[in-house]
Amino acid sequence: MTKHTIVALDSWVSLPALNFEYELIRHVNTSPMELPERMKDATIVVTSATRVTRAGIENAPRLKLIACNGTGTDHVDKAYARERNITVCHVPAQNTDSVSEHAFALYYAVRRKIIPLHNIAMDGTTWAQDNMLHGRFGPPPRTNSEETLVVVGYGALGKNVERIGTALGMRVLVAERKGASQVRRGRVSFQNALSEGTVFIIVAPSDASTRDMFANPEFEAMNSSAVIINVGRGGVINEHDLANALREGRIGGAATDVFEHEPATRENSPLIDPSIPNLVLSPHLAWYASKTIKNTIASVKTNLEAFAAGNPQNVVVASQ
Repeated sequence: MTKHTIVALDSWVSLPALNFEYELIRHVNTSPMELPERMKDATIVVTSATRVTRAGIENAPRLKLIACNGTGTDHVDKAYARERNITVCHVPAQNTDSVSEHAFALYYAVRRKIIPLHNIAMDGTTWAQDNMLHGRFGPPPRTNSEETLVVVGYGALGKNVERIGTALGMRVLVAERKGASQVRRGRVSFQNALSEGTVFIIVAPSDASTRDMFANPEFEAMNSSAVIINVGRGGVINEHDLANALREGRIGGAATDVFEHEPATRENSPLIDPSIPNLVLSPHLAWYASKTIKNTIASVKTNLEAFAAGNPQNVVVASQ
């Protein structure tokens, strides 16, 4: 049996013992400059968020598998991996509970204006001076029973968001794909979803069909009190248009855990601006939970052992 050289590019969890012969080389982080050198002897690369680019793959002549220890694979050059006959696998649905719950945490933070309320309570004087503060925060927030939740993206994560929204008493709609010529049973057209929704939770992947799915035309079509939450992928919402829509009051609020460029900075994202009203951000940590870590460790082990045994699973790019 082949002895594999496994290179973990950004090892945030310990890889359990595997049932085949291997050498494990672990790195906490890997920069683009370090990537080619670190990949050069690998037969298997394990990555969480490190971009596995053409430059790295070109310098790894023995590479057979790129194992992503998350659901997303947009950080891997899959086209070149396919050209090089390299398998790419992922860990589907390992963070479904955590991401779904985080989405609703962001929703409540926006709808109930939790951050400005916290800031006023913590300043120690405003409440005592003004006593009644409700008028500072605009119209009263909707309760769950008054919300129409639109789920955008209907895989395992979208189905879980639907389940939670229904349990909370929301009316729930599942949006059909933008521009689709037919509306599948159980869904509503994208345009109807825009006009009916008061809460939008995006759990869609990033690809050509979802790029800028929400931009100025969509914000114009939405209810002015609507809130939009993105725990899917960056690039699905046009960040410049979102910032402007919030500043101009065309929508009620927004929150995102994902960004077009990550890590997000003031230089690469217009959303990193404290002056934008009713915007809540988190740094791509919706996945982070004890259950996610347990699921990830178990699934990566299964994926690696299945590949070594000649029966790869959870394959995104198949070798020939």
